[in-house]
Amino acid sequence: MATTEQPLYGGWRRSRTMGIASLNTSQTIIVVGAMLIPIMVVAFGASPSTLLVTAPIALVVIVLAVWQRHGMPLMSYVVGRIRWQLAHLRGETSYRSVFLPSPEALDLPGMAAPTRLIRAEAADGRGPVGLVWNQRTGDMTATLLLSPSGSLLASTSTVLSNVSSWGDALARLADEDSVMAASVTLQITPSSGAALSDHVAERVDTAAPRLAKDVVGELVGRAPRASAQLAAWMSLVIAPSRTAEKPDNPAEAAAVTLGALDSMDLTGAGADILRRATDSDIKRLVRGAYNPADMDAPTAHIEDLVWHETGPVSAEDDWTVYRHDGAFSTSYVLREAPRRSVPYDVLLKLLAAGTYARRVTLAYRVLSTEEAAAVVEREVNANDARAEYRARTRRSTTRRERVDAEHADRTAMEEAVGAGMVQWSIYVTTTVDRAEDLPAARREVEKAAKTSGSLRFRPAFGAQAAALVVGLPLGITPLL
Repeated sequence: MATTEQPLYGGWRRSRTMGIASLNTSQTIIVVGAMLIPIMVVAFGASPSTLLVTAPIALVVIVLAVWQRHGMPLMSYVVGRIRWQLAHLRGETSYRSVFLPSPEALDLPGMAAPTRLIRAEAADGRGPVGLVWNQRTGDMTATLLLSPSGSLLASTSTVLSNVSSWGDALARLADEDSVMAASVTLQITPSSGAALSDHVAERVDTAAPRLAKDVVGELVGRAPRASAQLAAWMSLVIAPSRTAEKPDNPAEAAAVTLGALDSMDLTGAGADILRRATDSDIKRLVRGAYNPADMDAPTAHIEDLVWHETGPVSAEDDWTVYRHDGAFSTSYVLREAPRRSVPYDVLLKLLAAGTYARRVTLAYRVLSTEEAAAVVEREVNANDARAEYRARTRRSTTRRERVDAEHADRTAMEEAVGAGMVQWSIYVTTTVDRAEDLPAARREVEKAAKTSGSLRFRPAFGAQAAALVVGLPLGITPLL
């Protein structure tokens, strides 16, 4: 019997600029500057005794620039903490919608403030479409509601074809000048088995054969008592100004956005497109993130909401927790991709249902052909500069440096023969109803990440509110 060998995927690498040893450009400038300033102070006539002050300061700066904490330079962590603390003292980390003088002027908190929901009527007669317009950048975000088919019951050959088709779908986005970024979000919400039985009971035909009803009843009876609701969507961030049409108003920009949305083809990628998200769908997803109890609210209630009502009434953006309307969320960002090659089901544990609600977002920025070539050239030059530095200092190459250089060369070869290039990251948000459950929710996410092919995450320090909106269909992404 023939078997299909399961391929492995890997070769991801963090973009790196030129610098000394493993340092990037910014770190190198800081280190060299910290070393030269004490010497220059003495050279310009200061007493050598000033080194007793300047040298320790320079040493502290060098340590802050070189020492890593949570995958980032310690200086970045310290600066971020100071900036957050200053914002906290100024009250910028607190949000109270009831105190806003004009809610329509600042609808949603934080990075979502410039967004506005537009209801667009498509000419194809398929019903209204909800578009999120970023009034600051002019970009528009359109969303497709998806139905993932899953891979547990599919053959290996089918899943491999799905993975290849998904790569082709991302590569095609590079040919769309107006597409700035894309993201896929899966929201997993735990629920009781009663939801399944109620769903089936409402749909059983009383005139159906007795055997059919018995089989359905037995399946429901044997189903796990604990289940989960899965919602999935894909959002495209469109820049209408980058097209040849150059729209003059939001109506024309909406038409360009719908055209780009309809060109998205996920055939064979392992997910069916249910439909284009309406304005009510987007309201429900946003409102459900800030107030989980409203995720299953009646449709009439959601439709009656205006845009600023989908956000929280009150929110507190703490260092590692975001408190909003009685719920507590903590978000993580990808710190490092797997160093080794991994199978296609690497994210299965992270996407599996758990005890607490979880939202996982894969954010993509597809580089154009010209930009991809420039990025590859810069990476190769940076590796060559490091190799030259090691040769001049007679320092041997570490195994990790050799592997990184091999990955850079392989990426350059693949890009040269026409392969697409994307920048990507993963954001995870877990939400609980009680503060006492936060430690358990954190452990659940961290355990799932560790068993998902050595994915390494870190908390979104001082940016919990921003990380939460990244997982919503609002077009907010740090990759742009």
